[in-house]
Amino acid sequence: MEPGEQGREALPLHRHRKRLWIVFVTVVALTALGFFALGRLSAAPALVPDTGADAGFARDMQTHHTQAVEMALLIRDKSDNPELMAVAYDIATAQQHQNGQMFAWLQDWGLTQAGSAPPMSWMTAGGAHPGTGAPHGSQGPVTEGDMEGMATPEQMQALRESSGVDADRLFTDLMIRHHQGGVAMASAAARLAETPKVRDFAARIVEAQTAEITALEELRSRL
Repeated sequence: MEPGEQGREALPLHRHRKRLWIVFVTVVALTALGFFALGRLSAAPALVPDTGADAGFARDMQTHHTQAVEMALLIRDKSDNPELMAVAYDIATAQQHQNGQMFAWLQDWGLTQAGSAPPMSWMTAGGAHPGTGAPHGSQGPVTEGDMEGMATPEQMQALRESSGVDADRLFTDLMIRHHQGGVAMASAAARLAETPKVRDFAARIVEAQTAEITALEELRSRL
């Protein structure tokens, strides 16, 4: 065989091996991509309606918790009562953590942090305003101030300006009412939510805040 002929035969074999390698790499890449896509699909959360109880609770309870955290931090910085300061610290840390969880839920569900439905409307199937039995719109739009247990701007300002035992008493009064509203909201979510994790989460809030109400009432009686 002439040298030139041997070179002509070797060249196609080299190209054939190169094509096999490209095919192999492509198949491996596509297989890996397929497993990645399958994992994403299997891990994808179930569709959660934007106006349902799950999303409504996650949004409204974040607002509710945010005010509780503010009140707890205010009294922790100004109170001289070690027991009250400990309760306030527990409230602030627990509810900040819970807010992070609910924020993440809405992200995972592909929903915005602010919904189109009025606050608290998810709590009743017929759209009645909680506590009044009146349909939304009959008494004007529902605002954050209508959430059960929320302190008014005037009460929050009074807490900021108070001091000493007066501040301790005002905080316990406001937080007891605030927790009572939180328990009502969480009880509704435990009953109405579609996803098990939201129902379980809400049930734990009911248990924890009910215990804190008892502790705050006992503390208030000693102030």
